[in-house]
Amino acid sequence: MKDNKKRMEEQEQLLDHLIEYGGKQYIDDEVEKFEELPEMELPKDFDDRMDKMFKDAYKKEVHKERVHLGKKIAAAAVIILGAASVTAMNVKAFREPILNFIFRSSDKDNRTKVDVDETNNNEDQFQFNYIPEGYELVKEQYLHNNTQIIYDYKNSEDNYLYIKIQIDQSYDTYSNLISNDYTKITKSNQVYYYIESNRNRLFWYKNNNIFSIISNEPINELIKISQNIK
Repeated sequence: MKDNKKRMEEQEQLLDHLIEYGGKQYIDDEVEKFEELPEMELPKDFDDRMDKMFKDAYKKEVHKERVHLGKKIAAAAVIILGAASVTAMNVKAFREPILNFIFRSSDKDNRTKVDVDETNNNEDQFQFNYIPEGYELVKEQYLHNNTQIIYDYKNSEDNYLYIKIQIDQSYDTYSNLISNDYTKITKSNQVYYYIESNRNRLFWYKNNNIFSIISNEPINELIKISQNIK
């Protein structure tokens, strides 16, 4: 068996040498035939055609790059315009022209002028001449068509102070809020209702408005705040 295996390996090696020799001989013959071919004479306008071909290819690539760059510039312009519009819409001087431009551009048959009404009858209607030291206003909310305002104060010690004002409320609405849990307090001809808990609450009725203060501050501070609301 060993002799047969060795004989097969020798035959395979001989076959490989024959294939390698034949391949080289074939390549040499083909190269020799190519070298014997007469030299081709190029057309006179060959250089011009090649030059034109390369120039056309270059122009196409440049055009693609410009189109691609144009898309980038357009996208950047949209982003910048959008950011500028958001900023401008927060400024009344710019807001009306922008809105009128939008509406007039989209509806040429109806050129109704847009007037922006920023009137807020409740804004700055109330002033707090006394707030305990260290508190800062962190949020101001206008709810239910601006009939309720909530001022949210906090200090560095995480103490809280909420002042809620319900505007144009009837006395009956105020009376319905009073329960036995509240203590009645009268200060400077003003009647207050107070409940002491982990969230002290003081509320009162004045000028058709219901005022509420919720805080962990003591009662004397809450009354002082109430007396300095103008």
